[in-house]
Amino acid sequence: MKDYLKMLVRRRGKKGLTGLETAIILIAFVIVASAFAFAVLNLGMFTTQKSAEAMQAGLQESLSSIEVAGAVIARVDTTTNKVANITIQIKSAVGKQPIDMSIGKLVIAYRDTEVFLENIYTQDLQTAGKIEVSQVTGDGDTVLEYGELWKIVIKIDELANLDPNEVFAVEIKPPIGSLLKVERRLPPAFDPVMDLT
Repeated sequence: MKDYLKMLVRRRGKKGLTGLETAIILIAFVIVASAFAFAVLNLGMFTTQKSAEAMQAGLQESLSSIEVAGAVIARVDTTTNKVANITIQIKSAVGKQPIDMSIGKLVIAYRDTEVFLENIYTQDLQTAGKIEVSQVTGDGDTVLEYGELWKIVIKIDELANLDPNEVFAVEIKPPIGSLLKVERRLPPAFDPVMDLT
């Protein structure tokens, strides 16, 4: 028995891991792993949310669109034989969102070989009669909705000097949605009214 007690005393003096210490270490590993997993999942959810927001913004951008409705008409001043104005009729594409056509929301840019005007749809130019954006058919508000027809008349003789065979472009940029670019080449000889389709 004496030997047995000596052996127990010797074992008590040795250091080692007990079951309680092992359990504490295991619990610490589980807590650290769960915190790491939570951070990874949270980052994944944040990334998913941001990509969903980007997709929604892209969808909204593509849903709002305008298109040319009919011909692009150029009228010529017969006394000067220069293009007096350009008329573009536009409508909303099928199934698209309404578009605000008010000044400050809609941007209309004009470009030819000699002139670039970034925004000709301003209060000053409309008051001066150099541009007219008006509803042809619709409910009378300032929003282009499906089934409505609007026209844009640009008094080109006051903004630029177009000659035969010259190319001009008008970009209509709604606040939301894709822009409409109308680019046309003038014919070699002018008529009083020209269909530039």
